Amino acid sequence: MKKINMLILAVFTLLTGCELERFPYGSYSADKILSEPEASLDILLNGCYARLRNSSENLHRAGEYPGDNITKDKSTTDHFGTYITYNHAPNNSRLSNVWDDAYKIISQSSDLIQMIETGENAEVDQKIGEAYYMRGLMYFYLCRVFGRPYYQDPDVNPGVPIVNGMPDDVVNMELPDRSTVKETYAQAISDLRKGEELMTIFKSPSYASKYAAQAMLAKAYLYMSGTF
Repeated sequence: MKKINMLILAVFTLLTGCELERFPYGSYSADKILSEPEASLDILLNGCYARLRNSSENLHRAGEYPGDNITKDKSTTDHFGTYITYNHAPNNSRLSNVWDDAYKIISQSSDLIQMIETGENAEVDQKIGEAYYMRGLMYFYLCRVFGRPYYQDPDVNPGVPIVNGMPDDVVNMELPDRSTVKETYAQAISDLRKGEELMTIFKSPSYASKYAAQAMLAKAYLYMSGTF
């Protein structure tokens, strides 16, 4: 019994006597990111893609349901059903998810953009360009869902707030008001153009590319013209 007790005491002393600090797999501390920005780039970018993947269903439905490609043949209690009738209520959980997920992607991609300078090499520029693409994509989608069509007084009608990155003082932060539809589109187009400029490497259809940015720019200009 004495040997067993001594063994237990030794194990307990070993476990409590050393300080282990290990982050969960896939998690990076702010200090590690700042000290090794390029090494952290893939981790942060994959986080943006993961968020985009998880939010893609809500974003797609929010854009498609109010159009002519979808019809509802029976009543439903799902909040998706209100998209078809344009009855957007403040307590619509589906719309809340669209808003929250889009701004999480905007925040993540903005932090990534601000963290690393472009012009070092094509590989890094490609990844920063992908972040610009995702941020522009989110502003375009948000304005389509929560703003009036561009051809209806874009200088007056509210779009969405432009928040490019996490404020330094999170506790006392003051969020901006909604920008106009015109200003929101300008932000989306600026990001998509920057992404088009930086993305020179085609990895696979699963990743953003120069061609994806060009396609999204064409769609944004089409929505601005109102001729669709």
